Amino acid sequence: MENQANGLGKVNKKLTSVEKATSTILKNIPVLSSHEEIVLNSLGKTLAKPVTALLSNPPSDVSSMDGYALKNSDIDNGVLEFTVIDESVAGKSSSKTVATMQTVRIFTGAKIPHGADRVILQEDVKRLGNNLIKINKNKLENNNFFIRKTGMDFKLGEKLIDKGEVLNTRNISLCVASGNSWVTIRRKPKIGIISTGNELLKFGEIQNSKNNDKIISSNGIFLFNFINQLGGEAFILPTAKDDIKSLTNILDEANDLDLIISSGGASVGDYDIVQRALEKNNFELLFWKIAMRPGKPLFFGLLEKIPFLGLPGNPVSTGVCSIIFLTKIIQKFFGRQVSENIAMMRVNCSLDKNDHRKDFIRSKVIKGINNDYIVEPFSKQDSSQISLFAKAQGFIIREPHENKIKKGTKVPVLLISENI
Repeated sequence: MENQANGLGKVNKKLTSVEKATSTILKNIPVLSSHEEIVLNSLGKTLAKPVTALLSNPPSDVSSMDGYALKNSDIDNGVLEFTVIDESVAGKSSSKTVATMQTVRIFTGAKIPHGADRVILQEDVKRLGNNLIKINKNKLENNNFFIRKTGMDFKLGEKLIDKGEVLNTRNISLCVASGNSWVTIRRKPKIGIISTGNELLKFGEIQNSKNNDKIISSNGIFLFNFINQLGGEAFILPTAKDDIKSLTNILDEANDLDLIISSGGASVGDYDIVQRALEKNNFELLFWKIAMRPGKPLFFGLLEKIPFLGLPGNPVSTGVCSIIFLTKIIQKFFGRQVSENIAMMRVNCSLDKNDHRKDFIRSKVIKGINNDYIVEPFSKQDSSQISLFAKAQGFIIREPHENKIKKGTKVPVLLISENI
C-alpha cells in the first residue's frame, strides 16, 4: 500500500475499508501443514484431506426388520404357506439358498440369504408348526420389502466428509463406521498474545487503593479463550510495559509463532512505542486504521514474515475486531471456507444515517410475536462496556454513509456464536 509499506511513521491518512483490510490480512495468512492423526484423538480438529469410505454400508443387502426372508415371486403367485429352512442373525448369516415356497427366519441387520428378495414382518405371519408359517394375506397390501440395499448409507470410495470440515462427535463416528482409523488434519496455529500498557494489572492481581488507577487486563484472557475455542493454540506472552525495550525483548522471543496479536498500543497516543519496537524487528506495515466502529486503530503487517495483528486496547474493540478478523484468520490457517453467520432481521427501532465508517452495533436478538427474530440494539455503544459486549448476541452491520433506517426494516446481523 503506497506510503505504508516500510515505516509505521509514514502511513496513509485515508482509512482502510473493512473489506480491503480483510483481503490484505487473508492474502498474508498461509494454510498450515497437515499430519496424520488417529481418529480417536481428532475431535475438534480440521480435516486437510477428505474422508472417503473404505467400505460400503451396509456391506450387503440386510433386513431392516425381524421377520421372514423369501421370494417375492411367490407372493405375486399367491403362495401364503412357507417352510422355514434356516435362521439368519446379524453376524451369523444363513448360507442356504431360498427356493420357491421356502423362507429363512431373519432378524434386523442380518444378511439377506441367497434367493430371497423380500422380508415379511414377523407380526404378519402365523406359525403353523416348527417349520411352517402362513402369511396373513390382508397384511400384504404394504409393498415395503424391508431390505436395506448394499451401500444404501454410503458406498466404497464415496466422499463422506470434505476437507476443511471440523470433526465433531457425529462425523468421527462416520469415520469409524466407514473404516477410517486415521485422518489427515491441519496442525493448530500457534498464536502469541501481547498486552501492552503500564496501567495493566496481571491476571489474578487485586485492584486496591494503591493501584486503583490501574485496570485488570481482560483482553489477553479473552483472546486466549477465543483462539482456543476456534481450534488454535494460544500463548499469553509477558505484558509489555510502555517502553521500547520491554516490547522488543518480547518480540525477540516470538519467532516460532504463526501469528502475533498485540492488544493496546494501536491508538495514536501509544503508537510511537509500538512503532519503534516493531521497526527494530524489520516490521512491514500493510495498513493502520480502518473505517469501522469500534476498532478504528487496528493495524496489520509482517514481523519477519510472521503475520502481526495489532488490536485496539478497548475490550469491546478487541472483541469486535476478533470476531470480524481473527475468526477469518483462523479459518484460513485451517484451510476452511472463510465465512460469517449473517442473518436478516427486523430492527425494533429506527437507526440514524451512518457516517463514513462501517458500524457494528452490539445488539440482542429477541423472538417476535410471529415467531420470527427481531434485533434490538443496546442503547449504549461505548467501546469500554464489557458487560454489554458479553450480553450481545449479534452486531447490526451498517455500511458507510448508509441512510436512516426505519423501525421494522430488515437489517443484516452478524450473529455471535454462543461458544464465544
